[in-house]
Amino acid sequence: MTPPNVLLTTRHYRAGDPIFSEGDWGNFAYIIEEGQVEIWTEIQGDRRVLNVLQPGSLFGELALVDANPRSASASALTDCILSLVTPDQVNQRIDSADPILRLLLLVVIGHFRSESNNFRGTNDSSPELDAALTKAKLSLKERITGAVDMIRLEGEMQEAIAKEQFHLVYQPIVFMDDLRIEGFEALIRWQSPKRGFVRPDVFIQVAEATDLIIPIGQWVIEQGLKDLKSLQTKFNSDLLMSFNIVGRQTNNEDFIPWLLERVDQNGLTPNKVKLEIIERTLFSGDSSAPWIENCRSRGFALVLDDFGTGYSSLQYLNEYKIDRVKIDKSFVDGLGTNQNSESICSAILQLSHALGMTVVAEGIETQAQLEVLQSLGCDYGQGYLFSRPLPFDQVMALPRDSFR
Repeated sequence: MTPPNVLLTTRHYRAGDPIFSEGDWGNFAYIIEEGQVEIWTEIQGDRRVLNVLQPGSLFGELALVDANPRSASASALTDCILSLVTPDQVNQRIDSADPILRLLLLVVIGHFRSESNNFRGTNDSSPELDAALTKAKLSLKERITGAVDMIRLEGEMQEAIAKEQFHLVYQPIVFMDDLRIEGFEALIRWQSPKRGFVRPDVFIQVAEATDLIIPIGQWVIEQGLKDLKSLQTKFNSDLLMSFNIVGRQTNNEDFIPWLLERVDQNGLTPNKVKLEIIERTLFSGDSSAPWIENCRSRGFALVLDDFGTGYSSLQYLNEYKIDRVKIDKSFVDGLGTNQNSESICSAILQLSHALGMTVVAEGIETQAQLEVLQSLGCDYGQGYLFSRPLPFDQVMALPRDSFR
């Protein structure tokens, strides 16, 4: 897998070193990893310190956003390590933002620069002005901290791609009648050298907000298909593999041809590959129907994940041809203790079967839940009651009679 071209890099500065000067054109923004940075300007020949920034702070971003010269100078107050933030990392998020939000951001920047210019015209200060500035800084601190961590996480993910830190685990999907394995869902995991285990919902959110989801998604599929072929060779040629697909992949015209090529290269057939899509991803644009039809015409089965938790599910089941739905864990949790949960699961099963779809219940953790789902006629199951997600070597070590 080819890593993105630009990786987050760091620079070292000694105390007193200039970082940039007022009037310079900005090539980078900066995140302080270690040390302190002084932001200052010169007013009537006197050096005036505007702020002293601590580790975790982001600075220098305004010149990247509005393409104007630096409005102040920055110097290392102590020995510093700074991470570089590229214009692409900043502007990609602005370009993808809601147009009104983008406009408001530029207006705020304009006001900030205007107030900075007014500030430079006077040496006066007042308790009211100081209090207002302090309040503004405090209100932004939490949001800035979150944004800085997201940018830093993106840089670490770029490094994780380059250094192959991601790995896959596989959770079995079983037939509910005899609990033998039909196939697996491929799930990505990341053990970061800096953060330890990073939850998938955290780093996938960052990946989806950037182009990182493309190389990460490709790697998941390439590795998963390779492992599926090994599993089929050892256990059963009918084994299936499910992959989670996100919006950037469904909007990519090259995705289906690329997937077909990879399936063929591994000696597999499309009917052994299932594509799992959540409702808000699949039904958020006008391209849903053509994409679904393209997938199904090429032989790929579509699974509607997290069924019933997103959009108006019944409407979409009426308009689109889906092969399988997954009953969300939130409904399965109450089985055996909550009659409403059983009623909901029963309704989903009856509707899905009437429309020619099979059903997987996910998040099965107790024998009581299993027995209720079996009594309701659920086709397939997935959850800790059967197995946690397993590394590939542990899957290959499963008993042969685990497979149908």
